[in-house]
This record gives sequence, structure tokens and C-alpha cells, in this order.
Amino acid sequence: MHQLLTRLKFRHLTLVLTLEESGNLHRTAELLNMSQPTATKLLQEVEHTLGVSLFERLPKGMVPTSFGSLVARHARLMLNDIGRLRQDIDELRTGISGVVRIGSIVTALPDLVAPAIGRIVEDHPHISISLATDSSDVLLVDLQNGRLDLMVGRPVSLIQNEDLDIEPLGDEDLRIVVRPGHPLLARPGLTLRDLAGERWLLQPSTSPMRRAIEAAFTVERLPFPPPPVESASVTATIFMLVETTLVAVLPHKISAFFVRHGAIAELPVRLPPILRPYAMVTLRNRPTGNALMRVKALLRAGTAAEMLGD
Repeated sequence: MHQLLTRLKFRHLTLVLTLEESGNLHRTAELLNMSQPTATKLLQEVEHTLGVSLFERLPKGMVPTSFGSLVARHARLMLNDIGRLRQDIDELRTGISGVVRIGSIVTALPDLVAPAIGRIVEDHPHISISLATDSSDVLLVDLQNGRLDLMVGRPVSLIQNEDLDIEPLGDEDLRIVVRPGHPLLARPGLTLRDLAGERWLLQPSTSPMRRAIEAAFTVERLPFPPPPVESASVTATIFMLVETTLVAVLPHKISAFFVRHGAIAELPVRLPPILRPYAMVTLRNRPTGNALMRVKALLRAGTAAEMLGD
């Protein structure tokens, strides 16, 4: 291990990471302000040191092999640690500072993530926040690949992963929604069985919310209706509901906003509480700077305030 560390340099790690992201050696050389022969030589040195091929040469560029993806992931984590070292030094000099990269599901934004970021902006001007929104499965991949420092979502598929620290933050109530004036709104005594034959607009099959909806049909011993439309975007869901007779599912914290503004309506059909609580997830055994610790503390405080009704 010591010999490997002495032979791999900062430039090697940067080259592998940049090449994985660009997929082009010429472009990588430009981004790193070096000649293409130099970039080629550095890549050959890394591959020789590790004893494996990291990239496959194709007519339209270069794609990482399974070894290349693995090395790029560790390179990103190592370079992130070096960046955090710089932040920690600055914190000792000036107080809490640095960049925190947060990933969040849309549901957690209004009452939890956005207020926490607002407090950071007001109370800690030297902390910068990078915010990404996506489904939980996508955010988990970005977290494990070192693109995020923290995510707020539903870690269903990786709940037992030993590399993750998972801290539950709150439950989530789902509602079935349609456009205003939808024929289903006029039907009395509506049940989930009545909706089994409807055309649905749901999240992709890999998302925890989609799995929860499928589980709800299973619990009721109903056939799950394959959705003609899939979308992870709340905005796209609202637009498509307005223009069609599709049926969708949204978290109540999101649907309530659009119901108040007359964009959609909720059907009086309650789904069983199957969806896991969303959680704050970080990588275990990774350096945690004061900026990230402050963000985590504010997320916990926001959850406590919500539970108390504040």
C-alpha cells in the first residue's frame, strides 16, 4: 500500500477523474492544461502501477472499464478529502466555512432542507451550499461516488449498506391526485380497487415511491396497473395531470401546495403507510468538517421543530 501511494500522484488522480467525466483524452488534456502526450503518459503510468486497464478506447472516445470506474470513484473521494483538509485549515483560521454539497428529494425541500439552507445563508456567510434534487436512488449513487456530502431521501435499496450512516428524519404521507374536474372526483365511496383500471402517471420503477405504490396494491391484493407515463419530475407530473385524465401520486407536502392553488385535486383514497421515512444519509468513515456538521445539526433541529408543531 505504501509503495502504491508513493507512485500515484495528485496529477494521476486528477487525470483519471477528468477523463472519466469527459470521455475524451484530448479534452482532458485541455482541461488540465497539459499536452495530449503528457496525458497519455500519465494514464499509462497509472495503468502500469495498478496493473489493470482503466479505459477502453473507442472510435468516439474513451469509456471507463469496471476498474476505471472503481479507481475514479476512489480518486474523487481522495480529492474531496484533500479539499476538506483545505476547508478545515480555513475553519481554524476564520471560523466555520466551506462548501457542502446536498442532495435532496423534492418532498423534503419545503419544510426541512430549504429552511436549513436558509439558516446557513443567514448565520454562516462563509459556508456555500450546492443543492441537487433527484430521486433517492440517483442521489444514493451520487453520494457513494463522492459527488455529494449528504443526501436527504429514502434509502430503501441500500438501507443495510455498511458504508452509510443513515439517520431517519420524518415520515411522509402520500396522496392520489388528478386534475380538477376529473370524473373520479364525482364518484362516491372511491377505493383503491376502483383505481386499479385507471391510467397512472408514476415515478420510474427504481424509485422508492414507485415501490411503495406497488406495495400498496399488493397489500390490497390488487393487480398493479402498468403506467403509460413515468416521470420523476414533480413539475412534469403537474403539467401532464392538467392536460390529461391520468392519475398520479404525490407526497402530501407537495400536493397540498398545488391543491391550494387550484392546479390539482386529491382523491379521497388513502394509501397504507408503506413508504419508509426519509432520512439524512452520509458516508461512514469519511472526514466531516464543521460546515457539514452544522448542516446536519440544522436538519435535525428542523425535524424536531416539525414534530413539536413549531
